[in-house]
This record gives sequence, C-alpha cells and structure tokens, in this order.
Amino acid sequence: MRYRNRIASALALILLVMVGTVLLTGFLLFALLLFAIFLLLIAGLYVYIRLKLWWRKRHPPKELERPEDYV
Repeated sequence: MRYRNRIASALALILLVMVGTVLLTGFLLFALLLFAIFLLLIAGLYVYIRLKLWWRKRHPPKELERPEDYV
C-alpha cells in the first residue's frame, strides 16, 4: 500500500512539473510575442515620423502670393 502511494505521489509530482513547465513556457512565449509586437510598432512609428519629416523637408508648403492661389 505504501509503495502505491509513493508511485502515485511521484506521478503527481511529475504531472505537476510538466503542467508548470507548459504554463511557464506558454506565458514566456506570450510575453515574447507581445514584446516583439511592441518593438515592431515602435520601429514602424519611428520610420513613419522620419519619412514624414523627410517629406516635409523635400516638399515645403507652397507660398501663397496671388489671389488665384487662395481659390
């Protein structure tokens, strides 16, 4: 009887360790995925701002001088 309890306890421990490992790995992968998405968003925002500044530098606003320019 005592032998069966030890086997059951060992199996329960192994099962708990496996479940814990799967959960921890899942949470870490989820965190890594969120971090990668965050980095992509930051990089995209940086590229967007740089392109917008470059475009403004290359194409300054038109100077309005004549009355026809305001129509």
